[in-house]
Amino acid sequence: MRAELVPSLVEALGQVPDPRKARGKRYAAATLMTLAVCAMLSGARSLYAIAQWGWDHNSAELRQALGIQQAAMPSVATLFRLFRDLDRSAFEVALADWLAAQGVPRERERERAGALDGKTLRGIHGEEVPGVQLVAAFVHGAGEVRGQKGGAITTPN
Repeated sequence: MRAELVPSLVEALGQVPDPRKARGKRYAAATLMTLAVCAMLSGARSLYAIAQWGWDHNSAELRQALGIQQAAMPSVATLFRLFRDLDRSAFEVALADWLAAQGVPRERERERAGALDGKTLRGIHGEEVPGVQLVAAFVHGAGEVRGQKGGAITTPN
């Protein structure tokens, strides 16, 4: 049995059509989208933050991985022109397909996924009023808390 090779993120996003005109392109659309994905996974939430992340992490290794030939990283304007006209549905499908190839479940499979979360709330008046511990079960697909249990904190004497 042969294992299938999973394409890189740049290769997977290469399936998304580039809406820009051919004239003056310095960066492939797949390169810009991959840069944006990496930056957003690192906390970037705007085009400016994505461009800044690229400049902050500008290295020969990153440029090679992204397929960038020149030493400069893309500007905010370059990112804007791509994302303004990008086929968002094609981008989402390509990214979802790549994530599925990595073993990340698709949305339908996530409906059964859940998470447990716990919190400890301190007492308001020192030790006179004990704190409370809460545990909640959250179902992702339904977007709701299915159960919650709370109890007073017991301290050993």
